[in-house]
Amino acid sequence: MLNNLFVDSYWDVGRSYELTQGIDCPETATFFNTLQQRSTKEPSLMKNAVCVFELNAGIPLRRHFDSDFAGGFNFYGGMADHVLVLRHINTVYNYDYVYDYIFHQNGVIEVRVGLTGYILTSQDKNSYGYPLYGGNIGNVHQHSFNYKVDLDILGTQNRFETVDIVLENITNPERPDLRHIQTRIQRNLRRTEREAAVQYDFNQPKYYNFYNEEETNRFGVNRGYRVQLNGIAKTLLPRQDWAPMRGVAWQDYQLAVTRRKESEPSSSSIYNQNDLYEPLVDFQTFIDDDENIVDEDLVAWVTLSTHHIPHSEDFPTTATAGTQMQFFLRPFNYYDEDPSVGSSNAILITPGEKSGSVRVERFGTPTGPACVSEQSPFRYNGTWRGPH
Repeated sequence: MLNNLFVDSYWDVGRSYELTQGIDCPETATFFNTLQQRSTKEPSLMKNAVCVFELNAGIPLRRHFDSDFAGGFNFYGGMADHVLVLRHINTVYNYDYVYDYIFHQNGVIEVRVGLTGYILTSQDKNSYGYPLYGGNIGNVHQHSFNYKVDLDILGTQNRFETVDIVLENITNPERPDLRHIQTRIQRNLRRTEREAAVQYDFNQPKYYNFYNEEETNRFGVNRGYRVQLNGIAKTLLPRQDWAPMRGVAWQDYQLAVTRRKESEPSSSSIYNQNDLYEPLVDFQTFIDDDENIVDEDLVAWVTLSTHHIPHSEDFPTTATAGTQMQFFLRPFNYYDEDPSVGSSNAILITPGEKSGSVRVERFGTPTGPACVSEQSPFRYNGTWRGPH
């Protein structure tokens, strides 16, 4: 048996079809049409292909209960995590990819992709997967996504550093006869593109921080944003020993940082699938020229990935629960404090004057029933082919 390599930038990964109200997006979502030109001579109008909606994430963005340790409390403060979500869904033959861009009120941007659709099977009976319907097996495979993140932190002249968490072994100041092992941080400026190519090592945890050397917060710390990777998986296919992996060289790196160039608009090409041995775009060349990245216009290339061993619950379609991957762009000393403190959606509860009573401060936000959209007729067309 030979496994296939699908480079989905070739297989219409950029095409988003019509979204269904109440399923693909909440009833309250606003929908937008898009114009796309893939595999057609003229642009096609894709109706309701993108949606935007607000969402209560179902978890407090922040909260604290302050006990008085005598059966009562001093105060409770909290704020719901109401987010703004931009969503589109790509269907690439058998798979559907749900792309979300989520904006939190504390300045965090969450980028998430979820997998659904149906799996391709084979009749091979060897150790490539578990038996499924029709006497076929679901073959083990890997999904990988590469994002181009053009970060401009208060301008285009930025730096990239790793903030490493390292061990130190010191003498215990209270017991000089004993040693004390603890963690500390170590800032490491990455000066060239090769130094900034990340292959994650769990033995060396670190933050990935983009900052502006000329801008500081009120504490004198460089203002920046860091990339937090929450959906990573190592690819086992060796690029050095197997030439086709040149066509997806970005898959080797969980994060890479390069200078922004007009000649490097994307990490792949719609033509890479045609010749993975000699791809039109070889991402490794972006790194091998090893240019200076100190005080330059920088681009982060973020890879999300997961291994998938299909099982009986993937029939008839794979569910999104448990198949979502994400990374975060998080302010890192960018603000002087959590910017969500400026929101009126927070609540502060303190004890009242009478026993058992409380004072509730909502900062001007009215109480009462939540807004619920009026029921509108269900509409779905599903057609997309044809010129605009």
